[in-house]
Order: sequence, then structure tokens, then C-alpha cells
Amino acid sequence: MVTDREPKEDKADLILSAAQKLFGLYGAEKTSMREIADDLHMSKASLYYYFPDKENLYKAVIEKEQAEFLDTLEKDIQDNTDPAESLRRYALNRLSYFKYLVNLGRIGPASIPDFKPLIADSFKAFREKEKKIVMQILEKGESSGQFKTNNTYEVATLFLDIMRGLRSIFLNNKKLFSINDEDYKQLSHQVAAATDIFIKGLMYKE
Repeated sequence: MVTDREPKEDKADLILSAAQKLFGLYGAEKTSMREIADDLHMSKASLYYYFPDKENLYKAVIEKEQAEFLDTLEKDIQDNTDPAESLRRYALNRLSYFKYLVNLGRIGPASIPDFKPLIADSFKAFREKEKKIVMQILEKGESSGQFKTNNTYEVATLFLDIMRGLRSIFLNNKKLFSINDEDYKQLSHQVAAATDIFIKGLMYKE
């Protein structure tokens, strides 16, 4: 139960955790602010004090998830000495995160206009941070002589665009943006194959 005596930051964190849980179970579109408030045993008015609407709460949840994912990626790179393996692990970890985010939202096309403009800046900032992490992998490969790139920024951008393209194509024409286990298995195969081809290109020596 959330009480008024708790610090404002703690209350916001509790709300985010509750929203994460309910969004994960039912999707953001089908989860109401009333349900989140009830889960915390707090009034709806108190919930609106911290987050003016569901879209802003969803954005806060997404940004929290992004920060946690990027932190995990950076630790994984530090622990792994093989750049090729780091790139493979990045690709599959990113896909797992993508599946989680899609199912967290489970937003139908009709609701996209309500959510997309609000989180566009968040995803833009996330992509730039993500790009820096991929660049770190490429630079490590360059330093070890495993990879050959003329411009790590351009190569990282190309790799991320390929990965994003595979994910976007997969979601096209879906009435509801969600990914089941069979979808994930198919997309994982495509991502792994594309990553291996990309790595072979980075390792090519004339």
C-alpha cells in the first residue's frame, strides 16, 4: 500500500513497478489508470499527481526499461573479450528486449497515435546510446585486429538499421503488436543469420 508519508521518489518508483507488472500482464492499451491505482491501494487522484495520464506513465516505464537494458548491455561488453561474440549476444539480447517491449505495450494500430509522439524522443535518445555501445564493440574488434571498419559510426548505424528493419518488417500488417514464442523463434533465426553475415563482412581481409 502506498501512503502519503513515503517520499515522492519512492512513490513514483512504486507506481512504475506496478505499471510494469500490469502492462506486462495485459498490455498498456488494456490497462487502466484505475487498475494501477487499485493495485497500489491508492486513489486515482493520487496517481494522477505523479503521472498526468497513462501515456506519460507508459513513457516513464519505457525509459526505466531502456536504462536497465543499456546498463546490462554495457556490463556484458565489459565481461566479454570476443567482439564477434559480443555483437551476436547484443543482437539476440536486443531482440529479447524488443519482444518484451512489444508485449509490454500490446498496442493496436488505432492507439499508436496516442503513444508514439510522446515516446519518439525517448527512443531517439535510446538509439544514440545503443549506437555508442555497438561502436564500442566495433572499436574493440578494430583494436584486436578481428574487425576491419573504415568508420565505426557508419558501420554501427548500418548494423542497427538492418536489425531494426528485420523487426519492423516482422511487425507489418499485424492487427495487434505482439510477439508469441513461434514469432520469436522465427525472428531470432533471421537476426542470428543476418548478424553472422555482417560479422563475416567485418572480418573479411582483402
